[in-house]
Amino acid sequence: MLLDNLQSFKIVNLYKQLINTIKKKYPDISESELNQIQKAYELASLAHKDQKRLSGEPYIIHPLHVALYLAEMSMDPPTIIAGLLHDVIEDTIYNEEFIRNEFGDEVAKLVKAVTKISLVKKDTYKENLSELKSQEAAENLRLMLLATFEDIRVIIIKLADKLHNMQTIHYQKPHKIERIAKEVLDIYAPIAGRLGMYKIKSELEDLAFEALCPEEAKKIKEEIKQSKTELESFLKKVKKALYKRLEEMNIQAQIDSRVKHLYSVYTKIQKSNKTIKQIYDLRGIRIIVPEVNDCYAVLGIVHTLWKPLPGRFKDYIALPKPNGYQSLHTTVMAPDGKPLEIQIRTKEMNERAENGIAAHWLYKHGMDYKSVKGRLEWLQTLKQITQEFQNYAKNRLENSTEFLNTLKDELQPDEIYVFTPNADIITLPRGATVLDFAFKIHTDLGLRCKSALVNDRIVPLSTELKSGDKVEIITHPEPKPSPIWLKYVKSTRARQKIRAYFRKKEETEPVKETKEETPNKKIELKIKRKPTKNPKEVPIEVSGGIDVPVRYAGCCSPVPGDKIIGYITRGRGITIHRVDCSQLPKNQSEIERFIPVKWEGLTEVYPVAIEITAKDRQGLYLDLVQAITVTKTNILKAEADIPKDKNDIMKATFLVEIEHVDQLNEVLQSLSLVKDVIEAKRKS
Repeated sequence: MLLDNLQSFKIVNLYKQLINTIKKKYPDISESELNQIQKAYELASLAHKDQKRLSGEPYIIHPLHVALYLAEMSMDPPTIIAGLLHDVIEDTIYNEEFIRNEFGDEVAKLVKAVTKISLVKKDTYKENLSELKSQEAAENLRLMLLATFEDIRVIIIKLADKLHNMQTIHYQKPHKIERIAKEVLDIYAPIAGRLGMYKIKSELEDLAFEALCPEEAKKIKEEIKQSKTELESFLKKVKKALYKRLEEMNIQAQIDSRVKHLYSVYTKIQKSNKTIKQIYDLRGIRIIVPEVNDCYAVLGIVHTLWKPLPGRFKDYIALPKPNGYQSLHTTVMAPDGKPLEIQIRTKEMNERAENGIAAHWLYKHGMDYKSVKGRLEWLQTLKQITQEFQNYAKNRLENSTEFLNTLKDELQPDEIYVFTPNADIITLPRGATVLDFAFKIHTDLGLRCKSALVNDRIVPLSTELKSGDKVEIITHPEPKPSPIWLKYVKSTRARQKIRAYFRKKEETEPVKETKEETPNKKIELKIKRKPTKNPKEVPIEVSGGIDVPVRYAGCCSPVPGDKIIGYITRGRGITIHRVDCSQLPKNQSEIERFIPVKWEGLTEVYPVAIEITAKDRQGLYLDLVQAITVTKTNILKAEADIPKDKNDIMKATFLVEIEHVDQLNEVLQSLSLVKDVIEAKRKS
């Protein structure tokens, strides 16, 4: 009885806290809206009255917590009502039609969408996102994303639901704890980050980290606790000095201490291989002011009090992050001689930084589209990816694997920010190249990519981009992708686009017989020759399925992408020549031994000699080597005839490993851009 009374008391208090939070966030909320929220609470209490959580608590405590989190995130009344009712359709006798009749179509749609996500199977997760059981996991994730595309509030409700479940995860069985926590780290926390909801992202990460690595989490907590007294004393002095100067300048401000959350500290330690005491940005303060102008005034005050560290200032107010985040960041040398990170923002910016796109409902009357543009565009990108993978795949398993990898690319926090010629910001995974940029803008732009200007300088397509680069793509009139591009792209999405193009081309362009291509009419074109296991043999498709040894001719050194022809050599199988090889037989009797062949894939590299003619100068040879290596091409051998007299002509020969003729062309183009190079060509 006592336990029941305590639980009843807890439920009543939670409901009061919910209503007080709603009134605080929405002081103008109408009486009818509050009545609907109370009605939803009463229905949820009735529907779940005989249900218990694994903790033994009444089930109603869960939807009450979900609704409270939504209220704290400043969500609108329909979302809060849906939070209270999100498990009703799935777990009780009340159906969607009943919800619609009682609370309207908007609430019913939200509850139905969250229910669909809740019904997703939960047994498909392995070590991390890339190791999921591909087919089932991909379908589950697509289902969740499709619900989100209909209404972004669906994923916000799901995040609140996941947050409370993580707070009670210790009641689950060990194998479920591991699976759920990994799911949170791989999917839900990154999604929250993408939506700018850093508060819930941090909470989810910490809870998942403590569930997966309890010992490491405990150790970090203890180390933070040990330095807490010293840190609090230090921050008190810093705040006092700041408040004094701000008062002198007649600037009102709220100054909060900020310590990195557990998982952030852990990842920082792992990446930097440092101890907690060696992490300089572990401590920090956040200064919240009324107006944007105050932000810059406070920045000036901070920099007069303490010396700023070079390269550590970022203006995310003038140049917001793609997810809409705005703040000034600076790091200064504090009075104790150690770095101190300081963030400066307005109250509204702080609300958006913590609650991200959820804050849109609080400020919807005073916000323009720019404040949520980046977050919504990211969802549109995800929608496009989901639809494309549903439409194009021939191989369902392969499609699922690529979808999961692409999703992981889109969710990863390790990104760079580059600019279009119009100064729009494009986010890409770290290590992305010019080609990744082109495909991120538009598939057609990627397929027609010819070259690029990065910061007004022409560069190879394989060039890695870095944050702040301005990129302009130069295109062909028609698509001209190359299989070698698969080596250049970092993002799974760009790789998928390239493969999809070649699949479609293969399907829509059947092999054509012509007199020139098929001198011997007795051979039927129908069977692919299986790739041999011998790495010395060429991956070639031979017409007629003739299972004979295949080798490539040394006289013309064909590489994938070259137009080729097979020549049947008595006792030696088929020799592959370039069609323009000068050593091919010319008389009619020999022509009968030609056979159509084509490249099957990119499984080997081939030695090709390149000859460079250039005006000699100091450092030229090193520049030539650099021009080759920047295309990610391996040099097997190099020779150079260095002239004795200055300003004379130098001849150099490089033997390089080539996988495709387009790679060779890029090497030649890169060499031709080197100062004083007269000619770069394939050695005949």
